[in-house]
This record gives sequence, C-alpha cells and structure tokens, in this order.
Amino acid sequence: MLRLPSALHAQILAEARGAFPNECCGLIEGERMGEAVRVTALHATANLAPDPTRGFEIDAAAHIRLRCALRGTPREVVGCYHSHPNGLAGASATDRARNRDAEPEFLWLIAAVAGDRTSLAAFAGPDFSPVAIARD
Repeated sequence: MLRLPSALHAQILAEARGAFPNECCGLIEGERMGEAVRVTALHATANLAPDPTRGFEIDAAAHIRLRCALRGTPREVVGCYHSHPNGLAGASATDRARNRDAEPEFLWLIAAVAGDRTSLAAFAGPDFSPVAIARD
C-alpha cells in the first residue's frame, strides 16, 4: 500500500500536465512502515532524456544529493515518478527494460495525461507489480 497525501497526488498530476507533451519526472521521498510506504515529499527533476516526448531520465546527481540529504532521517528515496503523455498509466516496454535491475521494493508512480483527463498508477519492483494507492 502506498499512502499518498492528496496534495502530493495533485502535484504529480499538475507536473504531468505542465510538462505535456514531454514526460515529467522526479524522485519520491517516503517512509517505509512494514508493507506500506508513506510518501512525504516529491522532488521534481529535470528530464535529461534525449527525447523527453518519448522517455525520461532522472539526473543521477540529483538522486545522490537527495539520498545524502536524507541520511540519518527515517525518510529515504523510495522510488521515482514520471508521466506518460500517451494517456496510459501503465508500465511501457521502455519502463520495464530500465527497471530490470531495480530493487524489489523500488516504487514507480506513472501519471497519464490524455487531454483534460489524468490518472495515476503505482507499481513496485522489477516486475511492476501493481500497488494500491491510498490518499490521505
């Protein structure tokens, strides 16, 4: 279960709409509580992909800086998020190929934009197992 405050849910969807037709991306900060994860913050990053309309690449330096900033706290980088401007909130073949070596508990949030409609889905691990989202 992913516990996602309503304000952060709205933030991801707003970033996805704002980046359209490109993909937005960022890192998810949170706390693990047994089988559940509570999202505490989202950290938007620049999309460094060669073609941001067809993929995303998070700046590795931003990832390292955030991990260092969270050291010694109960929070950690629990995953990443990005958008799909094609309107599909599911793992693409590219997502699956990039995630092969991911840790089993690494989370992915995928925001889809289709005209005025947006949706959000969560997945975990290299097999992209669906994760339920509970909004606080």
